[in-house]
Amino acid sequence: MDGARAISLVVDWIRTRGLDYPTEGLAADRFETGWSVYAPVDVDESDPMAFLDMPVGRSVFLVGDSGRIEEVSSSVPPRYAQDEFTARERATRGGNDTGGGNDTGGGLDADAYMAEFVRWLEQEESSDEPAISGFTIVGSGPDGGPDDVIAAEAARLIEPIVQQLALLGPAEWEWLWAEFAFTVSAEISHLRFSSYHRSVVVPVPEPVVALVRDQRHVAAGMSAGPWWRLLLTVTNRGETTVNYDYGDGPFPHDQMLPPGDYRNDLEAYPRPHVPPWLARYIDGPDA
Repeated sequence: MDGARAISLVVDWIRTRGLDYPTEGLAADRFETGWSVYAPVDVDESDPMAFLDMPVGRSVFLVGDSGRIEEVSSSVPPRYAQDEFTARERATRGGNDTGGGNDTGGGLDADAYMAEFVRWLEQEESSDEPAISGFTIVGSGPDGGPDDVIAAEAARLIEPIVQQLALLGPAEWEWLWAEFAFTVSAEISHLRFSSYHRSVVVPVPEPVVALVRDQRHVAAGMSAGPWWRLLLTVTNRGETTVNYDYGDGPFPHDQMLPPGDYRNDLEAYPRPHVPPWLARYIDGPDA
C-alpha cells in the first residue's frame, strides 16, 4: 500500500458515503501499519497563534495496509489513534499483539501509602456506582440552560490558556498535552510537547496557572461542580480537546493530592456527589 493508493481508497470512501469532506488535495502520512489521510489546512507560520483559528475535530482517515479504513477525529492525539488502529489491524490479520502495557504515570515514590491506596482502589473500583462522567466541551447545549451558559463561558476561558501554553513549546512541536490537578489549596500542573522525533516536559508558569485557576472557578458554577482535573490536548494544526475529569476512577499517582486538600475543596465548593473511591481516600482506608 502506497500513499497514492491510500488516498484513492479514502476518496472512494468519502464519495460512497456522501461525506461533507474534501476529495481534492488530500495528504497521506505513513505510520507503522498504514497511512493517515487528511485534508491539510493552511496555517500562517509567521503567526504563532494562527493555529487557534483552525477547525476543531476534523476527520482523519486511517488506512491499513490491508485496505481497512477507519475514520477518527483529529481531536484524538495522532499517536494514540494510530496505536489503537495498529492493534486492531494486527488482530484482523491474525497477529498476536501482546502490547498494552500499564502506564502508571510515574507514581508518588515518596508516598508508599498513597501508591498502595490507589492500587487498592483499582481493585475495588468495579463495585463503585459510577460518578459524574467526564466530558469533552463542544459548546452550548440545545436548551440553553444554566449549565450550558456556564459551560460556554468556561470553554471561552480555555482559549487564552491554550494560547499561552502554545508559546512555551519548542520549535516545530506537533502536539501538546497539559494536565492540571487542582483544589483550592494545592495544584499540580504537567505540560509536555511532542513531535515524531522527541518529547519534552516544560514547567507551567504562574500566570498560566492563574488562568487555569480562574477557569476552574467559573466551571465550578455548573451543577457537577468544579473539575478535579483539566486535560488539554492541542495539535499544531489547531485541533483542541478539552476534558473535565470528575473522578470516575482514581487519578494518576503523580496527580493525587493529599486528602486534606480535597477536604478543603469540598468545603469551598460543596457538591452533591463525591466518587466513592475519593471519599474513601479522604476519610482513610479504614473508613
